[in-house]
Amino acid sequence: MRICLALAVATAALGLGLRLAVPVAPVDASFREVVRFYKAMQAREPGSNTPETSVP
Repeated sequence: MRICLALAVATAALGLGLRLAVPVAPVDASFREVVRFYKAMQAREPGSNTPETSVP
């Protein structure tokens, strides 16, 4: 039990350390374009969150 707890604490500390050490990648223009596309699709068809996989 103590080993599990120690591993959990070590994993959490490592994750937090990596999160603080590695900068978050900025959002680029192509990603923003994809988000705008899906928002427009959702506005046209609000009944489904995955219209591309829905049965026609």
